Amino acid sequence: MGSLQDLQKLLRMKDDQIRELQLEIEHKNGLIQELRSQLDKYQSVFGPKSPKFGPRKQRAQGISAEPQQAQRTVSELTRQKFRKYSKSPR
Repeated sequence: MGSLQDLQKLLRMKDDQIRELQLEIEHKNGLIQELRSQLDKYQSVFGPKSPKFGPRKQRAQGISAEPQQAQRTVSELTRQKFRKYSKSPR
């Protein structure tokens, strides 16, 4: 092992390195804050990210109602006579 003076010198060197790294972290945190601020300004002007191209799939629209021409009143339907067909025995 080294002497007490060597250990103290090594400890001071590590403390200096820690201080330098902490200053670098503070600088980078400030840069991150500035970039976030600029990003917020950009997004407030241009809005959220929009797709370059149209949607990949376009869904077709269908009509679920019966056609208007085929509507009859209940009384018309009850008066209509249908042909009767006899069933063949099984």
